[in-house]
Amino acid sequence: MENTLDKNYFTSVQLYLEQLGWLYENSNQYASNTEAELGARIPLAEYEQILQVGVELTKDPLFGFHLGQQIQSADYGVLGYLVESCENLHQALMALLRYDQLVASIGKAQFHQQHDWAVLDWVPNSRTSRHVILRNMTAWVALVRALLTQKVAPERVYLTCYLNNTECSELALWFGCPVIVSQHCNQIVFQRAYLSLPFRRANCVMHEALQRLSDTALAQLQQHHTVATQLRIMLAARRDLSDCQLDRLAGELNKSVRQVQRQLKQCNTSYSQLLTEERLRRTRDLLGTMPLAELARELGFNEQAAFNKAFKRWFGCSPGKFSKQKQNTGDS
Repeated sequence: MENTLDKNYFTSVQLYLEQLGWLYENSNQYASNTEAELGARIPLAEYEQILQVGVELTKDPLFGFHLGQQIQSADYGVLGYLVESCENLHQALMALLRYDQLVASIGKAQFHQQHDWAVLDWVPNSRTSRHVILRNMTAWVALVRALLTQKVAPERVYLTCYLNNTECSELALWFGCPVIVSQHCNQIVFQRAYLSLPFRRANCVMHEALQRLSDTALAQLQQHHTVATQLRIMLAARRDLSDCQLDRLAGELNKSVRQVQRQLKQCNTSYSQLLTEERLRRTRDLLGTMPLAELARELGFNEQAAFNKAFKRWFGCSPGKFSKQKQNTGDS
């Protein structure tokens, strides 16, 4: 379900407030542990509300940041334990990308590599509280640091929210790198070499079992998503887009093509639009990292000429010219 989060991630805010000596007045609302409640999802609005209550009770303008530092694997539910069992950071990031919706379907995580750098992006589905952003980005780094066998720091952290100079300095000291605010996306840039660093609690047998459990949980969650969201998730999870015909994906959803088309129309979109969205996302991430012919195949084009034509329609110029403009902008 879009713009909701898992109950564990929500109640961990309550536990943090209790540790600080505060009692959230609605803390019993989600206290039930009955089987029917275990799969409960909390609306984003209620999550934002409890974060704001935390800000007011503690009078802490960086409440989300300090909350994120206290993250535990259990706060992420099954995904947390899956990440904990990974062999290295790269495997953990792949798990995060695939199963992030289990924790919170309030944004989209993306990952790409460029030269010596690896980049993790997170884009909220809608405008949200800065404490949602601060907790999310801080928690990722805090959890990884707890699981790695050596100390690491990002190269840069970009945030969409605004922080004053004093707040930026506090974040920079903890992250161990510059923190740049008021950006167009939330982003963690780190050394590509970190991807192979081993995790201290790696367990391949446990990892396989938790991955099966995560697959089941994700399938159950996706049943409650709109068809448009289900297709976006399915497309994002594909290794490449060379075999993503609508009839095949509709079959995976146990629906007819006509059913899917009708439900997409109700969502004011179409499969063609969804496929273009995913192609655009991958193009921005992968352009310059592989030959154009290979990129065209990965995006599902039969030949590079068709990709070049689509690229010009999307960006108003050829891939080569776009890359030069991007490089010139970066150099300046």
